[in-house]
Amino acid sequence: MAYGGTLLVRVTRFGFTAGTVCERLACLTLGLRPVHSFRMHFLGPPFLLFTLLVFPLLVRSQCMLRVPNNPLTAAGLATPFELSGCNQLDFANQGVFVEANIFDPATGNIQIYNPLVINAGMTSTENNTKRSTSSGEAGFFFPPITPTLPNGAVVALWFGSNANTLTLTGDTNTCVDGLGNSVFGQVAYCNAPAWFTAVNGAVASGFVKVPAPGTGLNGQACPTTRDFRIVDQDQSDNVVTTYLLINNNTLAQHTPENAQANPDAEVLSNASDNSLLNKFIQPALNCTPYQNPCATCPTSQSPALSTNELQGEYYPPAGGPALVPLNDPMVLVNGTESLDKVNLYRLGVGQPTADQNNASGTTYCHQFAQSGIFIASNEQTFAQVTSPAADQATNLFTFLAMRFSASFGPPPGLGCITLLNVNNPVNLTMDGNGVVTAAVINTGGSLPPSHTCTHTKHGNYPTDMAANPTITPSATSSIMSDAATTIITPNATCATPSPGANSTQLQTVTVTVTATVCPTESAGQRRRSSGPSTPQLLPRSLKRGKMRKKKFSLGM
Repeated sequence: MAYGGTLLVRVTRFGFTAGTVCERLACLTLGLRPVHSFRMHFLGPPFLLFTLLVFPLLVRSQCMLRVPNNPLTAAGLATPFELSGCNQLDFANQGVFVEANIFDPATGNIQIYNPLVINAGMTSTENNTKRSTSSGEAGFFFPPITPTLPNGAVVALWFGSNANTLTLTGDTNTCVDGLGNSVFGQVAYCNAPAWFTAVNGAVASGFVKVPAPGTGLNGQACPTTRDFRIVDQDQSDNVVTTYLLINNNTLAQHTPENAQANPDAEVLSNASDNSLLNKFIQPALNCTPYQNPCATCPTSQSPALSTNELQGEYYPPAGGPALVPLNDPMVLVNGTESLDKVNLYRLGVGQPTADQNNASGTTYCHQFAQSGIFIASNEQTFAQVTSPAADQATNLFTFLAMRFSASFGPPPGLGCITLLNVNNPVNLTMDGNGVVTAAVINTGGSLPPSHTCTHTKHGNYPTDMAANPTITPSATSSIMSDAATTIITPNATCATPSPGANSTQLQTVTVTVTATVCPTESAGQRRRSSGPSTPQLLPRSLKRGKMRKKKFSLGM
């Protein structure tokens, strides 16, 4: 992509998985056992010299996280997870984050707990109250609080990383980080399938109530992580966990007590699709995130990857649920589609088993076009919201447009322009520093009014979602119109239109959709804490804290 006659290459953690890039380039072999592995992200279109940029980054950060003994017990959760090969203090580039979800089958209660990640060799402040450098060269950590686990609790762990690779070691009997030697990338999980099975059973019996996402600004259905309107090329990745960095050398859980006692501490955050949704998109649309009690969170309540997926399961959008597809960069094996790897990843986020039909990358790309329509139709709203990454884009609108463009584009994106034989529908304008200052998304026609919709799933578990807008066919953006016809299946039926607010015609639509496929992403950044406040986020290429830029005279 040329800017002002100069080719600017961006390599960051926003949109593309390094595990897959690595496989495609045959530049790195990972995976140490049946536990599976790692991921990193790149932002921007591929270039002829892309490998020259990628290889040194892959070599630099290969993180290994030691899972403590009995990690699903109270004692195991309260034992720090030790990081080697990377530096947790350099969180924006190499930080690793852990999220636990504790489900009590006896009461139906869900609680979030964020285990602490430290550098191997760090010293507890209990053993060194003065935190002298001579006795703690690797740094220090506040001893984690011990969670209260009810009898029979079902516990699961999810991992997210800002580094290029993440491999789990230690007590990994219930853990997965990839398929054999082919790693996922920046994510992993432990005991997740058992957690989703237990909670889904409780939902089916009426014991657990999952709140509806609700309706937001201008009557739009509030999005979930499985909504094609807000996903990218590798969905359902990374967590919302935050930690505190105190005096540049001490790590601590982000509890209300630690935040209040250390108002100048830096908040360490994971570049996450979930954070992008919960902290930026939902508030912009006047939507409320699904939260549960969390003793290690600054407000004592928090969303989570697990509960975001749970809500997405029971409230699928009218445009069809976005599920991990075969062309998701995280689930390729040596650059080739792998149904086995897709299903391993889906198990970790509670998604249904895939087959060659409902995981089709081509089908996914058609439905992914919804994202462009959604972003364009909310330009005025999103343009008023702070950018998740000010060094990448000037506001939330330009950021989301950039993210959609990169994800829709060629590998390491989803390759939709090739699969659908269309041009990229996004035109970006950048300043001299490569920051996106404006964007035009060609939707091929004017957008109609929002629709309301009911969708029945899981028997009698109703969902109220807004129907995806359709558009007028256009010779220049047939992908958008094609996507609209693909998204809503032929058996959709519309009731007689009735007047809505401001005389807008609204329709009640009952839609039956088939499971398709998808991918996602987002952001993470460092900022000062003044107590229980919300951290800023960097898009994952945006997910790497600092975007890496390199200029070339030649490009592809």
